[in-house]
Amino acid sequence: MSDMIHAENLTFRYTDFSRATHLALDGVNLTIPYGQFTAILGRNGSGKSTFARMCNAINLPSGGRIWVDGMDTMDEEQLWDIRRACSMVFQNPDNQIVATVVEEDAAFGPENMGVEPKEIRSRVYQALKMVGMYDYHLHAPHLLSGGQKQRVAIAGVLAMKPKCIVLDEPTAMLDPQGRADIMRILHELHEKQHITIILITHHMDEAVQAQRVAVLDGGHLVMDGTPREIFTQTKRLRALGLEAPQSIELLERINQTAGEQIPMDALTVTECADRLEAWLKGGAQK
Repeated sequence: MSDMIHAENLTFRYTDFSRATHLALDGVNLTIPYGQFTAILGRNGSGKSTFARMCNAINLPSGGRIWVDGMDTMDEEQLWDIRRACSMVFQNPDNQIVATVVEEDAAFGPENMGVEPKEIRSRVYQALKMVGMYDYHLHAPHLLSGGQKQRVAIAGVLAMKPKCIVLDEPTAMLDPQGRADIMRILHELHEKQHITIILITHHMDEAVQAQRVAVLDGGHLVMDGTPREIFTQTKRLRALGLEAPQSIELLERINQTAGEQIPMDALTVTECADRLEAWLKGGAQK
C-alpha cells in the first residue's frame, strides 16, 4: 500500500440500546495519499465521525477493509502500530487530557509507547513549541481556555510523531479566534512537517482550506474533489443538508437578484472581493 488511508468497500454497523442495528458506513471506497490535507463533510449521522474512528482502529469494519499506513486494522497485532501512525484528536479536549500538568499530558503518549525519557523530553518540548503552548508547560490543563486545551491535546498527539492526524470536529467548541488558531496550527503541521491531515468539520470556511473535500451522506461517499469543485455545486450541497461558503452564497444571491453571471467560484473573502470588483468595473464601463 502506498497510501496513508485506503478504505475498500468499508462498512460499519452499530447496535443501539434497543438492540436495533444501524448502518453507519455502507461500502465506502476512499483513498487518502500521504501528505494530503483532506476535509470530510456531512450532515449529522452521515458517517463522518465513524470513518474518523475507523482510521484510528477505534471502530473496526463490519465489512470491507481499511488499511492505515499499509496496515490492516483487522490485524490485532498491528493495533498499536496503527495508532502510532495515525493519531486522533477529539472534539472535546477534556476527553483527551489525562494529566494534571501540561507537559505531563503531552508526555503521556510517548511514555506508553516506551520512548526513552530523554527523547520524551525533547518531543514534548518540540510539540508544545509547535502549538504555541510551551510557556504553559507547567500549568494545570483545567485552568486553560478551550482553545488552549485543544492545542495541548494536539501537542500530545504530535509527541507520538504520527504520520497522520485525524481531527473530529476539533473547533466545534471554540470561539472564532480559537478556531483560527487551530487551523493555523494544522496548516503549519501539513506544510512544514508534511503530516497527513484528515479534518472532520461542519465549518465550510475550514473545509475550503483543505486540498480535498469528501462528502458523506447516509454512510455513502457522495462527493469527492477539490474545494472549488465541491463548493460550486450549491444545489447539490443544499440537497445534502450542507451550505456553500458565505462568499459563494453571496455571489449566487447577487446573480439571482440582479440577473448577473458573476463566476461563483470564490472560496475566500479576497476572491469574492475580486469577483465583485471586476463585476462593478464591468458595469461602470457599459
